[in-house]
Amino acid sequence: MNDQLELNFAPQIRDAHQEAMKLADVAKEYATLAVSKAVECGGLLLQQKTSLGNASWTEWLQQHLPDIPNEVLARYMRAAKLSSLVSQAPTDGAAPASLPEAPNKQALMALGIIPSPEIKQPSLLDPQRGWVRYVRFIDGFRKWFNKRIEDEPLNTWDEQPRRLLKNELRWIAELYQRL
Repeated sequence: MNDQLELNFAPQIRDAHQEAMKLADVAKEYATLAVSKAVECGGLLLQQKTSLGNASWTEWLQQHLPDIPNEVLARYMRAAKLSSLVSQAPTDGAAPASLPEAPNKQALMALGIIPSPEIKQPSLLDPQRGWVRYVRFIDGFRKWFNKRIEDEPLNTWDEQPRRLLKNELRWIAELYQRL
């Protein structure tokens, strides 16, 4: 006979899970509504800015919306631009006719609700990985050179190919010095 008391939390776990799912559904609904309203606000801001022109835009904001931080207004406009809402907005100044059912990822990022993906850059210390952002041909040369010296070490090269390569690379050394 087993002297240990057997515990079974399955009913409580199931109840907590169901409650969590209900709350998550409510939260999603409210988040969707909040993002839709923010996008709507951004669309209206963009229309207002277009109607005023850049010169009086800042003054209009200070006069009519001093209680809303400029960063928030900028996020609203960015979200509206990134969503399809702006193209659906009427030009007569009325509110947009329909809102998207679910916010798109770009709008969520523009509003700061979800973080924008970070651009990962490889370590500059790893000689086997390329990190050439603007001049891909240098990266291609580096890969070729690493493969070449792996197959045929530099100290085994004849004088002629070494001299030619050294001459061709002179401009890179000069560029390096200027940088």
